[in-house]
Amino acid sequence: MNKINELNSYEKEELFKELKIGWTYNSNAIEGNTLKLGDTALVIEHGLTVKGKPLKEHNEVIGHARAVDLIYEYIEADNFTSDMLFVLHKAIMTEIIIDTEAPMGAYKVVENGRYVRIEGRATYIPYPYPNHIKHLMNLWFEEFGDISTPLESFESCVKRYTQMHLAFASIHPFFDGNGRLARLVANVPLLKNGYLPLIVSNEDRQEYIELLSEYNLKSKQLDDTTTKLIEENKEYKKLYQFFYDQYKNSQELLDEIIRSKR
Repeated sequence: MNKINELNSYEKEELFKELKIGWTYNSNAIEGNTLKLGDTALVIEHGLTVKGKPLKEHNEVIGHARAVDLIYEYIEADNFTSDMLFVLHKAIMTEIIIDTEAPMGAYKVVENGRYVRIEGRATYIPYPYPNHIKHLMNLWFEEFGDISTPLESFESCVKRYTQMHLAFASIHPFFDGNGRLARLVANVPLLKNGYLPLIVSNEDRQEYIELLSEYNLKSKQLDDTTTKLIEENKEYKKLYQFFYDQYKNSQELLDEIIRSKR
């Protein structure tokens, strides 16, 4: 499955450039950014702006691309830390206006949640309260912070991706940017073990959001009494399979480069 070592240094550089563009485009698009894949490439590679598009969307591209670079730096360490996470949050949050209720590089201070549709009706699901976040994130780092031990297989890496992503998204520790951060930090085990990043395609956005919502609806609410972040229920297994299948988005880029060599 992993054929990165078949590439020379130039080809690896080209692969990782395309992966960064694709990762940034898809992750931002899932959150509502309207810049296309080609637009994203222009912003990252040449610093160009796209006529008619808001500056905020250009900054989101620059911020996410910087966060991808940081992730590759962080996998050189033995531990993923809260300081690293806060720097990543600052990278992707590009608002110029400072808001004390929406801190950058710090956990949220006001309650938040989201609406999901259950049997056609919108139902509000609250995320954990701000005063529970420190406890929950301490659990998260205890479970996933140590990245020094190699994982035995690709399947193990995808399982860790699923657990890290689900736990982080369920905690929702920041006022904004949680989805992009979940997709960034959950890739640490894959990258640390020599695999390509797992890029969730914007084309599968609806399925992705529905699977996450189904998991949250069928799982216990996280709070300051929580001792276990993940429930490996039926919904969790569906998400594992979804993420496993999404790896093809990166694998196809690698396969295309290898085919061009022949």
